[in-house]
Amino acid sequence: MRRSPDEFLRDILQSIEAVFEYNRKGRSHFEKTPIVRDATAARLMQIGQAVKEAQAAGAKLDQRAPSIRWRDIAGMRDRLAHKYWDIDHEIVWLVIENELPKLKAGIEKLLKPRPKSRKR
Repeated sequence: MRRSPDEFLRDILQSIEAVFEYNRKGRSHFEKTPIVRDATAARLMQIGQAVKEAQAAGAKLDQRAPSIRWRDIAGMRDRLAHKYWDIDHEIVWLVIENELPKLKAGIEKLLKPRPKSRKR
């Protein structure tokens, strides 16, 4: 079954919320708890894949939200999946702390219903 771009965007929001929940105890817990780091990496890969899928489904994310670094999000997915032995946990934490809140806000804005244009 074919999915809409908005369904992929909602998947991203769910993954962001999961990452926030996994890391609610803070950076120290993230650093010393391998299962939290692994779960976080898995969700970040899901986010990157969902970006790729939304684009493939016609989302035109670069045009709709040019301030979001879509290519970097997809690239992080590739890095986590294919260079898993070389993950820099400092960078992952900075993404959690700095980038995911911005991504969440941007996607929420994209998912807001657009006013219908009035025909005259």
